[in-house]
Amino acid sequence: MENTDKKRFITFLAVAYGVTVVMWVFMFIGLKAEKDLTALVNVQMLYPACGVVLGFLLFGDKEKKLPKAGFIVALITTVIMMVIGVVSVIAQQTWIDSATGKITNWNLYSQYVVMAGSVISYILFWACGKEKRKNAGLSRTNVKLSALLALLFFVLFVARIYVSVFVGQLITNDGTNAIAELNKAFFVPSTVTSVAILLVNFPLSYMVFWGEEYGWRYYLQPILQKKFGLRLGVLILGVVWGAWHLGLDYMFYTTTTGTLYFVSQVITCIALGIFFGYAFMKTQNIWLVSLMHFMNNNFIVLFSGGDVNVMQNNTVTLIQIPIAIISSLVFVVFILAPAYKGKKQEQLEEQNIA
Repeated sequence: MENTDKKRFITFLAVAYGVTVVMWVFMFIGLKAEKDLTALVNVQMLYPACGVVLGFLLFGDKEKKLPKAGFIVALITTVIMMVIGVVSVIAQQTWIDSATGKITNWNLYSQYVVMAGSVISYILFWACGKEKRKNAGLSRTNVKLSALLALLFFVLFVARIYVSVFVGQLITNDGTNAIAELNKAFFVPSTVTSVAILLVNFPLSYMVFWGEEYGWRYYLQPILQKKFGLRLGVLILGVVWGAWHLGLDYMFYTTTTGTLYFVSQVITCIALGIFFGYAFMKTQNIWLVSLMHFMNNNFIVLFSGGDVNVMQNNTVTLIQIPIAIISSLVFVVFILAPAYKGKKQEQLEEQNIA
């Protein structure tokens, strides 16, 4: 790495991981106080992008024009959400009934900030011009292929659920027809409507999903692939991405089976990372992988009954680990795709990733 690249890399690590670990302290305080930690979880998703953005603004090529207004909005949004997150664990919380389950007032405030930041930054990124978008890796490239890959991701997402349920039913052999119940959940008009509504709402909350993908796929993936090769680089990224969730695995997603959840998290991140990495290499469209990340998180809630709290306070059993491995194969097989073959240096240069 050149000196400037090293400074940007250190900045990325300091924000994406350093700030994350520091904020886990407040998460721990909130856990002990039995507070809802959702606001802190939401803002953590923005740290990777902020690390990239600060690297651009502090150590970027001064000759290159950047969408600074959109970047600044992203940074301001993150700071406000951090404040809300910290306050949420030390101030009184009020539970509010919503269409998607009970949420706290601080979680609601955090969502308002995400919506405002998403809309404003989205408009600014649209209006900044092609040159600035290209320099920042925000171009909307290969739109048709991106649409097909988004559809493919949805199909694979559903397939993974079916495989998981089928394998789980084979193992438990409890006499129930879980597949039939799953069919009832998927193949109804209301599900189609809910999926359509979710996709339309992407611009209203895209920032937190872009917040991760701009850091993982746009910035870190090319660095790891250049260092370790196309396949090994994306596998390492999956582990690195999974490890970034460590605090959440012990304090949010579950508080009783953290180690098993962490193992499951790494498996999931490797599997999704392979497909997301494949999609990004094929399209160079950061908006596509941000959309797929959005789809993944929101469809988990949708197909689990629509309660936003479904991702909290779970319990993972040992038998769920092999089920997770088997069901994740629908994404893992893409590691064999031609996009992951060839000479790493030549391929990265063709993709024009700096």
